[in-house]
Amino acid sequence: MDEILKRLEEICGKEHVTDAMVDRLCYRRDCGPTPGGIPGYVVRPKTTEEVAELIKLANEVKRPVFLWGRATTFVDSGVMTGSIDLPLDLLNKFEIDLATQTVTAETGVIWHALDAELKKLGWELTAPGGGGMFSSTVGGTIAYNAVPHGITEYGVTGDHVVALEAVLPNGEIVHTGSAANDANGNIAVERGANGPDLTGLFIGSCGTLGVITKATMRIRRIPETEQFVFYAFDRLEDIVDAVSGIQSQAAATFIIGLFGGPKPSGIAGNYFLHVIIRDSKTRAEERKTICEVVCSTFHGREQDASATKNYWTGHMYSWLRNDPPSTYYGSRPYYCPEVAGFVPTQSLKEIIPALNQYIKDNQAEWDGNGMHVKGFDVYFSRNGGFLWVDTLHREDKPEARRFGLKVRRDIAEMLFSKWMSPGGIVAGIAPYIMPKLGTSLKLMQTLKDTLDPNHIMNPGVLMLGGSPEVGKLLERVESGDLALDRAGDLTYQCLRCGFCFDLSWLGPYHQCPSYLSGSFESHVARGRIATARAILEGEQQYDESVAERIFSCTMCGSCSEHCMKQIDIRQIYQAMREDMAARGLTPKGLKKAAEDTVTLRNPYAKPDAERFQWLKDKSHIDRRSTTALFVGCTPSYVRKSSATEAVELLDKLGLDYTIASEEWCCAHPLMSAGERDKAAEFMRHNIAAYKALGVERIVFVCPGCYMTFKRETPEVLGEPLPFETMHLTELVAEEIKAGRVEMNGMPAGSVLTYHDPCTLGRQLGVYDAPREIIHAIPGIHFSEMPRHGEDAFCCGAGSYVRYDFPELTEKAGLDRLDEAVKTGAGILVTTCTSCLSQFQQLRSQTKSALQVEDLITLVNKLVRVKESVID
Repeated sequence: MDEILKRLEEICGKEHVTDAMVDRLCYRRDCGPTPGGIPGYVVRPKTTEEVAELIKLANEVKRPVFLWGRATTFVDSGVMTGSIDLPLDLLNKFEIDLATQTVTAETGVIWHALDAELKKLGWELTAPGGGGMFSSTVGGTIAYNAVPHGITEYGVTGDHVVALEAVLPNGEIVHTGSAANDANGNIAVERGANGPDLTGLFIGSCGTLGVITKATMRIRRIPETEQFVFYAFDRLEDIVDAVSGIQSQAAATFIIGLFGGPKPSGIAGNYFLHVIIRDSKTRAEERKTICEVVCSTFHGREQDASATKNYWTGHMYSWLRNDPPSTYYGSRPYYCPEVAGFVPTQSLKEIIPALNQYIKDNQAEWDGNGMHVKGFDVYFSRNGGFLWVDTLHREDKPEARRFGLKVRRDIAEMLFSKWMSPGGIVAGIAPYIMPKLGTSLKLMQTLKDTLDPNHIMNPGVLMLGGSPEVGKLLERVESGDLALDRAGDLTYQCLRCGFCFDLSWLGPYHQCPSYLSGSFESHVARGRIATARAILEGEQQYDESVAERIFSCTMCGSCSEHCMKQIDIRQIYQAMREDMAARGLTPKGLKKAAEDTVTLRNPYAKPDAERFQWLKDKSHIDRRSTTALFVGCTPSYVRKSSATEAVELLDKLGLDYTIASEEWCCAHPLMSAGERDKAAEFMRHNIAAYKALGVERIVFVCPGCYMTFKRETPEVLGEPLPFETMHLTELVAEEIKAGRVEMNGMPAGSVLTYHDPCTLGRQLGVYDAPREIIHAIPGIHFSEMPRHGEDAFCCGAGSYVRYDFPELTEKAGLDRLDEAVKTGAGILVTTCTSCLSQFQQLRSQTKSALQVEDLITLVNKLVRVKESVID
């Protein structure tokens, strides 16, 4: 066995160490466009002490170490081939101390998750967070000294750090600021309390001088009010002078200027200014008036500030240009080779024309490579501006990628040679910046050589301890026999932003059940897309390791729902499943379910003749009707009570409906197993069976069946479904709205919470109907779980994952059940038979007092029909 691997496992445990290629490929690059080398090992430490031991080992074996928060910067990570990558996201605990007005967070805490918890108490971080606050970690943000929202009044991230805990390159642990005194228990109150400001030594050092493992940051009360201002300008001189005027009077909390790129939709002008003011009501009004007067004085035209508010409250960059995220980011295989830094405000009068002239001088190559300007945008500080030069190149075209990197080099040389001071360096543009720092670079190199003589800590990232490694720009290999080719273009749209990991806007909540259980990025969307791309580019072959990563996905759709680029990631996974099915890589349990489905028309190995044995009244079988009830396999064979309750409910409603004796499985298990052609046979059969009965509308008991019919069947067959489709809860909600149905009450004080099934919710968008039913029940108090609606966490039972990955299913289910218990509810209801079985089993296993019930069962108990329903 590899001796280094063995010793890494001894420090962190086998479950948190990997040398598998399928894992390592996911840790080679950040949001930036330059690929690094492939690390030799990936290790996820859980404590500062483990980090210290890992650093000592790295020194001993002379292996470089690269730190991995969430890798959400646009300026490249510079990972070296064979290095030890340390993702630090498992260091994710934090403590809020209102007495000292600070919060102390481990390095892996997500910035926005921390802020979300503070907001519940009426407080906030004094640095509101950088552009990647949804997914960037505290440690990474501080190590980079990111420019946060609110920089005009609040300054940069590092200004608000009181103290740090860091592991030095020799493995020793150091505390800075007032926390340096072990006698007081490392309590952090002030930053520069012990001689030189050692806290500042690590801020902005990008992990080259040590590993930040814990940070203490200032917090403040949330201001009383927020005001928003939006102006358009025709002349560059006018907008720059307006900014200087606002800055000189300290009138704004945050000023953002748009000097290039797409113009805000529907607004005339050449340059645009967004202003946010946060203060007491009286003072905010005064400051807003100052901003308005200054902008008007310099010929600005006032605009509707809704876009400004949307940007500030939603933290989505696209709103600055009056566009929702789906319009701005969707379906574009572009990457952003960013150049950024601080400039004097007035110098923008020279910089913007120079940038435009550069593009004009290179217009032919620019257009030929499909380059675009995302923005020449400025986050203005108190007395200057942080300029982002965001140029976009096509990630799926190697020549365009090479030209994009050349553009970055040219612009970096131009700006840093005359106007700009570094404000975001790392590996990608370090070679063009660091040599210009002269004696400052020499001092940094001396510090690096002294603290890290073996040059193991992020070597090359700041041109310290070596030069950054640039990996190969790989090209897509046209195989001709991969289903993945069908969805291959989608793999080039992934921005690697990390939005698919966590629900940080709600707090420290997981989003992906596979990643909760799987430990490495190859188990979450960003990593899985990287795996798919590696297959397309010939770096990775389909094998059992890939199959384990892809088939352990519950296909819950949360990653697609929260993807900043709006990628339909399900299409990538589905194509990969088809490829692996063709190669005999389908996991044993799912493969058996698919085989049973083909031979017995259901995945439960039950005789097809038993499908409707539960049905006492057979009069609806094969009756000609415009409405059909599709029962599904799980209600027919496993959760028969769900089937009987559905039929009883329809009979109470007086609905005329039919049940097809020729009902086959909806084909969901076949799609899950990657058997697309066999699924198509089932889909065609079911369509023909209902057409023969004159059906125009199909009502579903099972959300999985509903999703397969409505979404997957048209995709597979390439033609629209010839029926209207709806879930039974939608039908009931319609009856309630129409006033034909009422609900009897439940005992006063009954507290109920609802679990959104992934297929009914994210896949089909049915969120309101179940809640309308619940709210129609007298006597109940409805208590939502923090993760609900589009943010709902998967129960873990989707896509037949439980057959081959029971530990994953159980872990996700327990996490969700615990969330339901914490709402204070006595009853958990859901509308999915698989979710229902999962929660009832876990409830019994944990001996929870929480009742678990099918919403349709509850409705059938309580419904009161005011008049018969006519078809």
